Amino acid sequence: MKKFRRRSARMNMMHFRVLSKRYFRQIFTNLSTLLPLILEAPVMLIILFISCKQDAFTAKDITQANLVAFMLVVMAAFMGLLNSYREICKEREILSREVYGGLDIPAYVLSKMLVLSVIGIVQCAILFGGSLAFIDFAFAKPVPDALLCFAAMALTNICVTALGLLISALLKKSESAVLPVLMIIIMQVVFCDCLISLDGGAQFLRYITPSAWGIAVFGKICGLNSWYPSVVSRELYDLNVFLSLGILAGFAVLFVALTTILLRRAYRQKD
Repeated sequence: MKKFRRRSARMNMMHFRVLSKRYFRQIFTNLSTLLPLILEAPVMLIILFISCKQDAFTAKDITQANLVAFMLVVMAAFMGLLNSYREICKEREILSREVYGGLDIPAYVLSKMLVLSVIGIVQCAILFGGSLAFIDFAFAKPVPDALLCFAAMALTNICVTALGLLISALLKKSESAVLPVLMIIIMQVVFCDCLISLDGGAQFLRYITPSAWGIAVFGKICGLNSWYPSVVSRELYDLNVFLSLGILAGFAVLFVALTTILLRRAYRQKD
């Protein structure tokens, strides 16, 4: 039994490039993997079109505007989770052999994040770009505001993707992921502090819920708190947009770091 050998930064980057190319190739050459990824965003866009009021923001319909923000951000979170929650546990046997052969674990985790993040960003672009065709968000500054809202969706997706990888690293079999995935989905819906009013201790859970910070960006940019302040007002909607985006990025980095630490501890005594 021996510990990991120290590797140079050059070797780590080589592992990262090789693994990233391999994962992209695996996705684009496997129709059963590629097809769900292609269909996720269009299907969710159709659901958004059916469910949401197209003039919610111009008519200042606070309930419908919250629904639009909720659906866009939570759908972005769902796509990130669906893309990542099986990625590591389904490769346990392969990963074990490659680690024994000298695979660099941080490069492995980062390559997973790169590939899944690129896919998630494209999916969010399709979802948000498609929504602009039938929803008038009434942005004060159309281009910057649209880019910030898209960034909120993309970072929410990346954050939950990283959380999905962490769950995947904790599990030995993908069949065991049903309960953790269900809990994450419920958390994004219930504790996002959008459609459901939170009281007492439940209010604190919104601060560790990625979708809450993504929705906060929409709420701030669209000025939802200024519509009917005496009726509906959300604390997170008053926060600086870049603070919310920074918190999402921080969560993503934390989850990636925890995944890396977990895998390194699992294989530290392996040959």
